[in-house]
Amino acid sequence: MIKLFRNIRKKLLREGKATNYLKYAIGEIVLVVIGILIALQINNWNSNRIQNTNELLLSKRLLEETQRNLVTLRTDSLIAETSRSSALNILHLIGLDTNQVAERTLDSLVFKILASPSLDFNSSVLDEALSTGQVANFKNDSLKDIIYTLPAKLKKVKEREKIIDEESNKHLVPLIYEFTSLRNIDYT
Repeated sequence: MIKLFRNIRKKLLREGKATNYLKYAIGEIVLVVIGILIALQINNWNSNRIQNTNELLLSKRLLEETQRNLVTLRTDSLIAETSRSSALNILHLIGLDTNQVAERTLDSLVFKILASPSLDFNSSVLDEALSTGQVANFKNDSLKDIIYTLPAKLKKVKEREKIIDEESNKHLVPLIYEFTSLRNIDYT
């Protein structure tokens, strides 16, 4: 193809047709520029398509991870509700005559209070998205804000859990060992 254009240019120069040569050269330059612009546009279109596909795949993976975390959170929420309910039951037992309170009941309620869950949030997809910078490609700004702030919120929850565990181990567990017996616990 290049050889053909070169031969046409040489022929026009030999024949002394400088104006035709200039017209032809300008036309050739315009065609090359148009070709480059078309190639750039196709490349941009393809890059946008790939970026949109990657955003969609990442969104699906984040949604799946969030759904799995929600299942875990619901289970943990039920355990926490049982723990809360047991604590309320113990509060209602305070002040009653010891003959009215079965030792097995009290010990079982105490056991249920200690069975409080901890947040085991799986964040592997989230961590990957943040570390690779893929979140920045999301078009939805509110979703980006949620994703960027989530690790800090999870860290706060973990810190609070740690404080609660430390306080429980320091104050509650010694009391439980002093006043209850593991033999009387109903583990159901």
